[in-house]
Amino acid sequence: MKPYLLALVLVLSACQSQPEEPAPVPLTVEVDGDLGSPRLSTVGGDLPDGQTTLTDVEGLGRELTAESPILYTVSSFNDDGELLAGGEAPILASVGEAPIETEGMREGSRVLTINPQEGGAEIIVVDILHTSVQGQARELSGPLTVTVGDDGTPLVTGTVEISRLSTQVVVRGDGPQVGEDDDVYVQYSVYRDGELVDSTWGQGPILLDLNDTFEGVRTSVTESFIGSRLLIQVPAAQAQGTADLVVLIDLLAIG
Repeated sequence: MKPYLLALVLVLSACQSQPEEPAPVPLTVEVDGDLGSPRLSTVGGDLPDGQTTLTDVEGLGRELTAESPILYTVSSFNDDGELLAGGEAPILASVGEAPIETEGMREGSRVLTINPQEGGAEIIVVDILHTSVQGQARELSGPLTVTVGDDGTPLVTGTVEISRLSTQVVVRGDGPQVGEDDDVYVQYSVYRDGELVDSTWGQGPILLDLNDTFEGVRTSVTESFIGSRLLIQVPAAQAQGTADLVVLIDLLAIG
């Protein structure tokens, strides 16, 4: 065989023996757990070259604007599913203070950020909690009615003679029970003689220290479930001492 033919054969043999590059495997990240309590269950595939953010759950709640308050939890995991940081109390902030861009997203969303690192990755899970309770309203008894406006704000109509502390569950939540010493993120409205005298609606939730609120609300909220909307009739002696009050309160999260 002539030398140049031998060289050609060797080149062709070398080309045929080189293994093909494996096709990239798309990254998969699976997160379980209720909103606000995520658990990272699976990370597979090839890590991205740079930071990647994706929406794991598309929420159906209120759309966030630049002026919106946002209630969220943030948790950090390694790619073995171990919790590195966070997973604690929710955070109340403005949209601009959130750790990721959230304007235009909806409450109820779960957003993942993957940060590749040497030897693995950090996965950050941001759960955007609701600022009003979700669920089916229950039928109420008595002269008071609760309706919800187009903007999601609840409204109590009617008047009632209050002789004792009374609590009706307007929406029953399925979250954890509230303890007597808990701080709770809430939205509320307070009525006196059928007139609205105080409300958080329009400005956003607050963190309520049950030890600092009046007896009627503290008693009714304790052992209720997060995610509930309560209609509370409070006699003056268990309120601020000057008048009977009607309180509509949404229990959003334990702080």
